Amino acid sequence: MDGFDGVAGRPSPVLIRPLAHYASAAMRLLPIRCLTVCIFAVWLRGMSGLAQVPAQFEPVLGPAPTAPLDVSGLPGKGPRPLNATVAFNVNGNSREQVREFYNAVYLASEGVPMDSSALTASCDAGTNSAAFLAAELWRINWFRAMSGIPAAVTFSASEDAEDQSAALMMSANNALMHVGIPPAWSCFSASGTNAAANSNLALGADGPDAISGYIWDYGAANAAVGHRRWILYPQTQVMAGGDVPAQGADSAANATWILDANYGGPRPATTEPYVAWPPPGYVPYPVVFPQWSFALSNADLNTASVTMQSNGVSLSVVVQPYEAGSGEDTLVWYPSNLDPTSYSTIFPFNGSDTVYAITINNAQTIAGPQSFSYTVTVFDPALRGAGFVPTIVSGTNRPSVNENNPFFCTPSANPNTTGYQWVASQSTNGNLADNALNGLTNFTISPSPLYPVITNPPVGSGKCFHLTHTNPVPQLLQFTEVLFPATNTSLSFQSFLGYATGDEVARVQISTNGGSAWEDLYAQPGTNGAPAAFTAHTLSLSNCAGIITLVRFDYDFASGSYFTGISANTGWCLENILITNASQLVNFATNATVSTNFNFVPNRTNNWVLEAIPVIFNQFGLDASPPLSLTVVTNTAPTLVLLGFPAITAGQTQIPFALTQGAASSFKLLQASQITGPWTTNASAVLSTLVAGSSFQFTAPTAAAAAFYRVLAQ
Repeated sequence: MDGFDGVAGRPSPVLIRPLAHYASAAMRLLPIRCLTVCIFAVWLRGMSGLAQVPAQFEPVLGPAPTAPLDVSGLPGKGPRPLNATVAFNVNGNSREQVREFYNAVYLASEGVPMDSSALTASCDAGTNSAAFLAAELWRINWFRAMSGIPAAVTFSASEDAEDQSAALMMSANNALMHVGIPPAWSCFSASGTNAAANSNLALGADGPDAISGYIWDYGAANAAVGHRRWILYPQTQVMAGGDVPAQGADSAANATWILDANYGGPRPATTEPYVAWPPPGYVPYPVVFPQWSFALSNADLNTASVTMQSNGVSLSVVVQPYEAGSGEDTLVWYPSNLDPTSYSTIFPFNGSDTVYAITINNAQTIAGPQSFSYTVTVFDPALRGAGFVPTIVSGTNRPSVNENNPFFCTPSANPNTTGYQWVASQSTNGNLADNALNGLTNFTISPSPLYPVITNPPVGSGKCFHLTHTNPVPQLLQFTEVLFPATNTSLSFQSFLGYATGDEVARVQISTNGGSAWEDLYAQPGTNGAPAAFTAHTLSLSNCAGIITLVRFDYDFASGSYFTGISANTGWCLENILITNASQLVNFATNATVSTNFNFVPNRTNNWVLEAIPVIFNQFGLDASPPLSLTVVTNTAPTLVLLGFPAITAGQTQIPFALTQGAASSFKLLQASQITGPWTTNASAVLSTLVAGSSFQFTAPTAAAAAFYRVLAQ
């Protein structure tokens, strides 16, 4: 019967809970754990895997570790020189800088594959990919930079290994413990025990997500936000990270080493005399959590009070019990209508920039009682503000094949810009028809599925793409085509959403920033039942016209319950996928420059697309320029322009020039303060014709300082 109960092909609603719901960590010795898992495996095999199960329980944080009594054995005695490729900084008073910092760095640390070799069943701590560890470190330093403290923390390899052992123990026992770990624990090790005493610990979360969880610091045991205080301790220079993915009944786990030998040492310079989260200035709404905090060194905040206003309206707040012993002394509060003990509590945000005014009164310092006031503006980092300065590429739209064709882009306004990436690609036909008969030729899928993705459809004939949740993670089927849509480009497909809970959502998504962020074109939650037939859908991509676009099918799951199994009646099936009236971009080539100048040398004719991407901190791309469409031509007679001597008359500079070879339909006057650039278009210049078809003159206001000019023929 393939796991069905015989009633309309419906899978039996078997409910399985994680082992942690049934046994305490103290009971979970190795023989019991293996026996229980084996029983579950036999049971599910008899059901062909078709069962409705809950996801792993929501991430858990235990109490934070306490301050060390002796730092002599801890790593990282400082000070260390800052590494320019690691150190982050941001002006929190600039909405655009913060927005770009979030989109470029914070989002870059999302979704990096762990590629872990850890195996809880055999107590092998394993290792994780260097990229995953780097993403975890980016997340730590992102929060520190936002807080106005030194953001050049590095990871120690030896402590990484110990943290990996600590994470393995926490995962294998589905429990958290800093000290006093019994040797009877599964996967017990001395190195893991040492790391647990010096680390933040999380269960049900790993990597960068665990770091964000520590800043959230939810749970009844975390009224003092001790995990947050350690991540944001100004003196810390060395940390470490260990992560184990979820495996069977064993939850994902993270251990982040947060104690180094600089504890209690000289306090470095910080943007403000205090450390607050959310910090003063602009803060993206996804990282604003119910609990707010204010830390002050060498102060007593036990009798301090706080007032909080939202756009001028007073809010009722609850001040948490005062606790010392973790990082700097800290005052913690939350709006009284929010529950800081629940992971699911979200700080409210209505989509518009919202200003919160905070005043801390009666902070006892060495200078006597003091008050501190600051504002926090919560905003949507997907929305550009008034200070946004686009990067615009200029140059001829008919460059010559196999020749140097100069292009320029407007300079980035971000002071952390270290260079520019120029991305050239060819435009070709992007129309596509896929009926799943050719495998995954046109798609990539992640994570790697544990079942055949190409299968017989639940109804009808032929083949279909099948997405299902054998594990409680999103299943992503992404087009390999990089689309360059037109106003009439569309995506059509037929889909069958079978047995799926309301927590499982079938989505079609697009990304216009290289995959850093995705938005829904279509979303359909499950209803616990299967439809009788495939449904046809047609989605317009007109809003992406002239924009480089990625498209994917996302069978999404975040939390709650889900159907597991590989039958085509379970999950989401897709067939007859069509993309029409579209171009795609191929043969991508990336060139890095320090300046805004770029010589484009196309190796073939036809249609190309060129864009420039400012890069901050040597590795993180900002918003790309609008793509510039080019038609590369064979030019046996290149266009040559000869500039005459400029003259100044009545405050106007006159730049004569002659077209000595080739042809041009238009000209631009480019100006720079130094001959090496950057070159920008002088929009106030007026073009006049001296001799039709051969000589011309630009007239522009005389520059206040020395200026260099170029004439660009197009």
